[in-house]
Amino acid sequence: MYPASSSMRTENRRPLRGFTLIELLVVIAIIAILVVMLLPAIQAAREAARRIQCANNFKQVGVAMHNFHSANSAFPVGQEAWLPGGNEGMTEDECGERLPSTRHWLWFGWGTHILPYLEHAETYDEFDFVEWSVGAYGINYTLSGHYIAAYVCPSDPQEGELLYTGVGNFTDNILTNGSDPHEDSRQTNIVGVADSEDYTCAAGIWPRALELNDGMWGEQDALRIREVRDGTSHTLMMAEVTGGGDGSWRGHLWIANALTDTRDGINGPFSIPGGLSPSLFHYGRTGPSSFHPDGCHFTMGDGSVHFMSQDIAQETLVALTTRDGGDSAPAPD
Repeated sequence: MYPASSSMRTENRRPLRGFTLIELLVVIAIIAILVVMLLPAIQAAREAARRIQCANNFKQVGVAMHNFHSANSAFPVGQEAWLPGGNEGMTEDECGERLPSTRHWLWFGWGTHILPYLEHAETYDEFDFVEWSVGAYGINYTLSGHYIAAYVCPSDPQEGELLYTGVGNFTDNILTNGSDPHEDSRQTNIVGVADSEDYTCAAGIWPRALELNDGMWGEQDALRIREVRDGTSHTLMMAEVTGGGDGSWRGHLWIANALTDTRDGINGPFSIPGGLSPSLFHYGRTGPSSFHPDGCHFTMGDGSVHFMSQDIAQETLVALTTRDGGDSAPAPD
């Protein structure tokens, strides 16, 4: 038997078949469509995880507050802010009538005092509580740059960045002196709810004394649970806030300056999520806000955590803010 000729072998071989260009393009198009369809679901899942982590941070702070109260029979002071004689010449409208000339200038707030209850006792023990907390170089200034994970919302693109403080100025001369922000203090996304109206004195810079505010926080005095006569489960203690945006160096400091009010609602016009330009941001004017969709987190006076809609009625938010307003309102979810 003679071997098959080369022409016969060629005729018996099966032709090779691959994808045509059109088929490849169709497959690529299908993959692209699937990616576009799945991407929102993936992003939603990631945001859900970040929101859970943020709520957990608020819970940790609430527990720390109550542990502090158990140890000291009161919550920590919202903020300390005054130099000896620093209120002289202020009008009564600027809160000068409540601030005696014996006030000291320490500028420590609740965020410093609960550190031992957030597993940061080593940091707390290093503070020098007879010196100014920030605005001058020293151990306190260095410690104020520590990153405290419990105070940072994972959905905020600022990610607890270092904020510009300068010497005696917290946000406004950043554009003129060119200071390096990496030498300053860390941001917090959790602040105390001080009042249903303006919580500040003296052109929106200094916090008012606690007795002048209707919320749970203020300067000078510490609040006790029994003074929350509307009920701790009906009164806002902590609120979520945003700063001036990634790279703005603007926001609230965890070491101090960590108070707000609810006069403009949630995601209001003086917040970045509410549409404010980063260059106009000021910590004394912004209110509760977040980069979570449609609302933000709050910790109530009893330590429970609630996510509240930005569409909440303002009268309800006011009722939830006041500690002794006789207008107890349930915390909505």
